[in-house]
Amino acid sequence: MARHPEIPDKAIIQAGKELEELGKTPNPGAIRAHLGYRGGLIRIKSVWNSFVQQREQKLIPETQAELTFDALPESYAENAGELMKKLNAALEQLILEAYQHSRKVFEKRMQDIEHSERLRLQEWTDAEQQADKSISRLEDEVNDLQKELTSLADQNAKLLIENAEFRGRLAILDERFASEGKVKQVGETV
Repeated sequence: MARHPEIPDKAIIQAGKELEELGKTPNPGAIRAHLGYRGGLIRIKSVWNSFVQQREQKLIPETQAELTFDALPESYAENAGELMKKLNAALEQLILEAYQHSRKVFEKRMQDIEHSERLRLQEWTDAEQQADKSISRLEDEVNDLQKELTSLADQNAKLLIENAEFRGRLAILDERFASEGKVKQVGETV
């Protein structure tokens, strides 16, 4: 009984295709490295070469006789020419319709993007205006507080001056009462 291969054919072919997509040459060593160094080189080479051979085969085999379009009977050539014209016209129409459809889709997407960006811009503008209003209000409050601070500083200065005057008067009165008290004490003792 034969042993099953470690790596299936599909995995080998897939690894080779991936290497081609990466722009690398899919030789057996590169494929084996891409598969994590699993599988035998001879089997990988065999599977990959048969895949490449099948891929390169023409779908319609070449005929041995040299047959050209001009060598066809006239009715076949006319029918084939008419068919090619119809196919060409249908292909042109299909291309034009595809272009028009893609243009409509593009314009619709652009309108949607433009609309959403306008909404975002309006939101930012509104937010900026609200921020400006808040800043103006806060600046007004700061100015009012600054005025109040200045007023309170002036009041404090006046109160300090008045306080100093009162202290001076009290000191004078204390000296008077102290000297009068000494005189009374001296008079009472005499």
